[in-house]
Amino acid sequence: MFKKTFWNGLKIFVPVVLTVAIVFWAFSTLETFFGQLIQFIIPEQYYFKGLGIIVGVAVIFIIGLLLNAWVVRKLYSFAERLVQRIPLIKTVYNAIQDLMSYFDKNSQSTEQQAVMIETSLGKIMGLITCDTLANLPLYSSDQEVLVYIPLSYQIGGLSVVVPKSAIKPINWSANQAMSFILTAGMTGKK
Repeated sequence: MFKKTFWNGLKIFVPVVLTVAIVFWAFSTLETFFGQLIQFIIPEQYYFKGLGIIVGVAVIFIIGLLLNAWVVRKLYSFAERLVQRIPLIKTVYNAIQDLMSYFDKNSQSTEQQAVMIETSLGKIMGLITCDTLANLPLYSSDQEVLVYIPLSYQIGGLSVVVPKSAIKPINWSANQAMSFILTAGMTGKK
């Protein structure tokens, strides 16, 4: 009885605490970064805790608005090309940009579709991450797709080039499939 009750409490407690910790970390980072900048600009008596968060959110919003302007897009494009020339920086930048793109609902089309792949071992669940490989130098055919196969209970997975004829779409969102795969289907949630 005690063990089951404790486990039920733990199943609620851990996701809530981790979510709160991540949100707290994000807001603390905004406050620290922008707060230090603000304290250089305005007198100390006008600064209050939380002003860094407010300014940070406002700056992010303004950057989003400015990207609608042609000149700003050109400047951003130029800066991005410069970043792509710096070896370590470009790797980190591209990884973060890819992660942000994953969460952008506007950029998700047929890509990131949940699929089953027919193999000699059986069926394997994955996500289409690139629906045409025609632009890649090694692949001139558009009959293949790139499928990401996450590994259960791990951060990582495999990217596999698969013929379109070997995949079968699943009527699940990418998030549903990812949750199911990462927990090895043990939660039973779809």
